[in-house]
Amino acid sequence: MSKTDPSSTPGSAPQPRLSRRSCLLIVPVAAGAILLLVAAALIVRLVLRSDVLSDLFGQEASPGMPVEVIKLTPDISTSPLTPPSCETIISSGDVQVAVSLPISLTLGGESFPIVPILPGEDMLTQAAGKPGTAAWVCGTVVNYVVVMEPTPGNETLLTNLRPGDEIRMHLSNGLVLLFRFVERRETAANEASVFEQIRPRLTVILEREDGTWQTATSDYVAETEPVEPPDGTLVQLGTPARVGDAQLTAIKGYAERSGPDLSPGTMYYLLEFSVENVGASPLDTTAFNMQLQDSAGNTYLLSPAASAAGEHGLPAGEIAPGASVQATAGYLVPETLAGPTLTWTFSPWPGSELRASVSIPYEARTEPAAVAQAEVNITDAFLSSDGGVLIIEGEVQNVGEAPLTVELSNIRLTSSAGMSDLRMAAPPLPWTVEPGNTQVIELQYTKPDAPVALLALLGYSFEVQGLQ
Repeated sequence: MSKTDPSSTPGSAPQPRLSRRSCLLIVPVAAGAILLLVAAALIVRLVLRSDVLSDLFGQEASPGMPVEVIKLTPDISTSPLTPPSCETIISSGDVQVAVSLPISLTLGGESFPIVPILPGEDMLTQAAGKPGTAAWVCGTVVNYVVVMEPTPGNETLLTNLRPGDEIRMHLSNGLVLLFRFVERRETAANEASVFEQIRPRLTVILEREDGTWQTATSDYVAETEPVEPPDGTLVQLGTPARVGDAQLTAIKGYAERSGPDLSPGTMYYLLEFSVENVGASPLDTTAFNMQLQDSAGNTYLLSPAASAAGEHGLPAGEIAPGASVQATAGYLVPETLAGPTLTWTFSPWPGSELRASVSIPYEARTEPAAVAQAEVNITDAFLSSDGGVLIIEGEVQNVGEAPLTVELSNIRLTSSAGMSDLRMAAPPLPWTVEPGNTQVIELQYTKPDAPVALLALLGYSFEVQGLQ
């Protein structure tokens, strides 16, 4: 009688059992399979990387000679992510006074909101990124230096200036500086005499096609007191006011903090209103004079760009007798606009004694505005196999609270041979990095004819060594 396995049950098939030797064979086989899978994944990654770079750059970015990159102390003061701090302090003994900053420029009958730019060789690049504005060079408060966008319209404005013509600059405290045009001349780019702070004047710069500058110089004449809330009708929102033949009703006022042309630290303040012609003659809306004043006495001029961001935009043409229009008056203002009351003043034409003022409650924003903040690291740098291209790889991380936009003007590679040409960027510029995200980047430059180059990226500086 044969012996049976005590663990088996009657009528069941015998279960196979693995021997110790079989188990020992399975372990190395499984480990080998895993190693093969890892190797295959690495090969696929390298192939994909080569294909992607080939598609982006039209050539294989195969590494040749590695070069050394040294991260220098970050120069965050030159970062474009936050508005430049243009506070200027004048000291006399123990007394320190902050100078009021310019907010708008009136030249040739046109008004331009003023935005600050940092002094340096890239001033014109900074100004070009702010269309429709006048760019004031931070720190120039004796000889105010302003850069205009090189457009045909602005060139015509400067060309048409005649000696004695008035140019007005409005300051943040409401004062208006008056200048009279003296001369126009051509200078070399970045000529030192343009920025001399010796005597009070205004210098307006316009870049010409050949790279030279056209500068218009005006002498300082006087300053006028800030505009006080005018005598006459003072009404509340929603209350009609008669101003000559115009029946004015201010409907609502509100802040708009987003817009493609807004610089960090600024916003639009918009006022929706209606005007009815209660007279017998047409009303010319292009002559309307409308200004905004905050509780600190700062006066803001009408901004066409801001007005276009409202519900109706600026009124156009004439208003026939008995007709009415709805419109928006918009102003470029700082996010720190002072409350608790704003005063909006309307008159049918500049200098008219007919005017009405509207009192508008305004609660100033107390929480800090969300801003982008970049952290930049360079992970690798090497020359191409033929030695003609410098390839730089890195990461841009946005540790701020607002989206970060990186443009070509935010990236420079310079050396003793001058500025290098950026051949390609991956991904293509501009880059937009959302808060908390990291963008992997790659830059390809024509190799500088110098042993050392300096990469400036969003205020961070990296020294690239071993190029020769």
